[in-house]
Amino acid sequence: MDTSWENTRKAIKNFANVLVCNKCGCEPINATRYTNCGHFFCKKCIGNDSVCIKCNMPVQPIEIQNDHMIQNLTSYCNSIAEIIKEQDLWSKTTNVLSTSQIPLVTLQSKSQVINKKLNIIPKKNINKLNVRGESILHVACLKNDEDYVKNLLVAGANPNTKDNAGWTPLQEVVNYGYTNICQLLLECGASPNIPGEENRTALHEAAIHNRLEEAKLLLQYSANRDAYDNYGKKPIDYCKSFKEVWNLLIAGYKCNDKSEKIVNCTLSSTLNSTLNSTLNQSFWDTQSCKFVIYAPNLKEDNNKCLYQMASKHKIKISPIIWASVTHVIVEANDQNIIPLSYDIMVALLRGKWILNSEWIHLVMDVDDILAVDLELFEISGAPIEGIPKKARENAEKQNPGLFNQCYFYFALHPKKTYTICNIQLTKDTLKKLVCQGNGSILSREPRPNDIKDTEPIIPFHIANEPSNPLYKCTYYIIYVPGNDEPRIKYNMQRIKTLPLMWLIECIEKFTLIDPSYLGLM
Repeated sequence: MDTSWENTRKAIKNFANVLVCNKCGCEPINATRYTNCGHFFCKKCIGNDSVCIKCNMPVQPIEIQNDHMIQNLTSYCNSIAEIIKEQDLWSKTTNVLSTSQIPLVTLQSKSQVINKKLNIIPKKNINKLNVRGESILHVACLKNDEDYVKNLLVAGANPNTKDNAGWTPLQEVVNYGYTNICQLLLECGASPNIPGEENRTALHEAAIHNRLEEAKLLLQYSANRDAYDNYGKKPIDYCKSFKEVWNLLIAGYKCNDKSEKIVNCTLSSTLNSTLNSTLNQSFWDTQSCKFVIYAPNLKEDNNKCLYQMASKHKIKISPIIWASVTHVIVEANDQNIIPLSYDIMVALLRGKWILNSEWIHLVMDVDDILAVDLELFEISGAPIEGIPKKARENAEKQNPGLFNQCYFYFALHPKKTYTICNIQLTKDTLKKLVCQGNGSILSREPRPNDIKDTEPIIPFHIANEPSNPLYKCTYYIIYVPGNDEPRIKYNMQRIKTLPLMWLIECIEKFTLIDPSYLGLM
């Protein structure tokens, strides 16, 4: 079908103009970023400059780094431009706001700096949280301090952090109707689909509080209008009394050409997903995050190479799989598959990178470890294909854990060891697994009368499966066939009694499995 790609051309053009070199205004060749101010340029445009030409901030050699994020994004833009035959992608025609193009707000005097201590941007720990779990960016957004928000984003503040209540800065500004900051956060990589309190997204908040302009912005940045909260409600379910927001969510954005609409939706989703994940893994990681490796049961030569690589790149190796572990390195077979184990189940539930040992040898020969594409070494299956990536992406999106809002009672002997899939498990280790998946442990067996008056909750990972018999089930009694079986077995809407094998299968497939698929119930 012939199409002009009009809207697609406009979208990719705007996106490309966010990525241009801040000096020459063209496609950034060998993009290089100043980490002190966040501006980026072609490598040749920097030359021997000691001051950022964009903001006049002094630059030290140690503050100049290759920007793999920008290099990847420009490559994606060029690929799309080739498909739609866009010849004029990198012309100097627009003035789109981006992290690199946000002007720093100049403080007028030393006394103003002293009197506005909150507007001092820390050189380190910019994403440090206060007792309420709020970052400096959270606080600036709550105060509707647009200039300070700009400066924080330029300095590398992560717009996707959550406070103790699960709110991101974007959800806060949508809630209060701070439209300008909402747009700024979205343009600088804030994800519109991170679930917060009660698993509501920013679009839920826009619908609840009748924020029409914010809803428009969120949809432009691929907000999911079909996201479900704890009660199985989409954003549109909260705005039936708000005609304009209701019509917006019903109608969506209409394109003249059906095929172009599909491409534009895919393009917008892909670019935003790429931008958000790349920002998280490239720029913010260089600011605050470090590799912490856990490598169980490596071959002797690979283990030796691991410690050499760790010494070269100053990477920490953990003896056990703590919460601080970021990457798990394992030995895989020729199909890049590994068997399930307790450690791997923990890694899946926490959404860690699980890489094969070939990664160790590659990074031994590179200077910039962040330049390596981790997906090339990600384990394909553990042992089910695609599950390691699914679990990892769930964590990157800051979605709830697999067992979020689920309560477990283990009708097991506390001193017995149970063998499932050649994995030896005790009651204590099973409790730890559930907690790793964001579930809760019950100290006594739940009864229907205990929960009949509470409002039904829908677990996040089956919220779009109303036909699943676990759709409103949040209480589980886990047993092993034999002497430890409970005397009463429940098969009610909100409470189920299921064998231990079901729990392990859920982790292995990273979903709450319909028990009937296993021949249960």
